Amino acid sequence: MNRLCATVTVALCLAFAHVGPSAYGEEIPRLTFRQLVDSIRANFEVSQTIKSYGGREVEIQGFIIPAGPPDLSFFMLSRVSALGNYCCEVPVGQDETVYVFAEKEVKITYDPLRIFRIVGVFEAGMRADPTIGPSLFRVHNARVEEASGAKIFKVGEMPAAASRP
Repeated sequence: MNRLCATVTVALCLAFAHVGPSAYGEEIPRLTFRQLVDSIRANFEVSQTIKSYGGREVEIQGFIIPAGPPDLSFFMLSRVSALGNYCCEVPVGQDETVYVFAEKEVKITYDPLRIFRIVGVFEAGMRADPTIGPSLFRVHNARVEEASGAKIFKVGEMPAAASRP
């Protein structure tokens, strides 16, 4: 019986050790453009789920669209590249654009075909700024790096063809 208790105790310790960092809030949540688009309600109101990330550090990946100074201290992050939409994509709007304010001058080589990882303090909800215009999503004090290994397309996840009678 003691051996069984010891085995169960060790198994539980290992299981909780695996989820430890996220249980203490050390893991940075990763938001996706799908979540942002799904969060939009009537009149461009953002859902409470997305608003709950407000004031917290988050990660999001996408394409950089330069929108201001050449030092990229301010830019937009988008689901699609600035060079154009891939393969008949619908044009992106405010719900698929995040305004990014970098914590300092960004030291990256801009490439419109590279995906970048942004980590910073998230803010959601419609805000009109006289300089940059209206925005739904913003990230402040952002750190920017190339998202090496990020997938642009989902390979092998083609929708099943509808069966025809």
